[in-house]
Amino acid sequence: MRIKLTKESKIGLFTLGILAITFWGVNFLKGKNIFSPNNVYYAIFKSVDGLKNTDAVLINGFKVGMVKDIEFHDLKSGRFRVVLLVNKMYSLPQNTIAKLVSTDIMGGKAIKLEVAPDSLYYQPGDTLPSSIEVGLLDQLAYQMSPVKDKAELMMSEISKTLVVLQEVLNEENKRNLSESIEHLNKTIQNIKNLSAGLDTMVNSPNGSINQSLNNIRSISSNIRKSNADITNTIKNLSNFSDTLSKANLYSTLMKLDSSLSQLQQAITKVNSGEGTLGKLVNDDSLYHNLESASLQLELLIEDIKANPKRYVNFSIIDLSRTKYAKETENK
Repeated sequence: MRIKLTKESKIGLFTLGILAITFWGVNFLKGKNIFSPNNVYYAIFKSVDGLKNTDAVLINGFKVGMVKDIEFHDLKSGRFRVVLLVNKMYSLPQNTIAKLVSTDIMGGKAIKLEVAPDSLYYQPGDTLPSSIEVGLLDQLAYQMSPVKDKAELMMSEISKTLVVLQEVLNEENKRNLSESIEHLNKTIQNIKNLSAGLDTMVNSPNGSINQSLNNIRSISSNIRKSNADITNTIKNLSNFSDTLSKANLYSTLMKLDSSLSQLQQAITKVNSGEGTLGKLVNDDSLYHNLESASLQLELLIEDIKANPKRYVNFSIIDLSRTKYAKETENK
């Protein structure tokens, strides 16, 4: 019996076929093969930077599956659970580790299954241990980070240095710097001249230093020749020192100190008016008497000069003097 399809049924079947083909094509383009049987495994990662659905699952670089889904495993800890589809043809030993790796320099990601031989195998639905491989860009960024920090610090220091240089190298400071360099050149020239003079003094036979050295050599030679005389002089000084040490110098100094003490006591008595010398030094009456006697003597000398006959005319029997005395009494 032949079934006759209506026009509407044909259109419906055609539409279903188109939808099935479209669904298969879209999944095929995504890397999914709905006709291939797969086992589902899970892996927990703390970070899934760059990983997305349909990324490849690899074993030694060969694609054996794909990433089906990425979801939060624990929102508080920020960990992710990645759903892996692996072809049933490939059993995973229990030493297998799911590692998140970079596939190219542009930041492509994949899940690499590091398989190690084992007698036991994971069952579909098991959670595989995981790790994250540091990519080339991540390594480069990690290594460049300290360089970047140092470069930023260096640029900051260079900027500060440029500001200081701008402040220092103004017109006045430039002029002062030029003058300083000019003075430095003059100083260097003076040092060269001084060096030439020193070279002449040192190396020239008539140089002052050579002459001084020759004088020193001459003095040294004279000292060497006079060594015997110097030795005798030192011996004489030694003998003189021994004579002084043997002399009773202490007793002499004690006697001198005693004499000075007695002289001090005598001077003290004179100053205080004790004794004849003290009275002569401190009593004014002797001075006044001597002054009066000197005055009377002066008057007598003047009278003798004025009336010499009063004192020169005399006789053996002193008649004139008696006569002068009588005349004086009569007056």
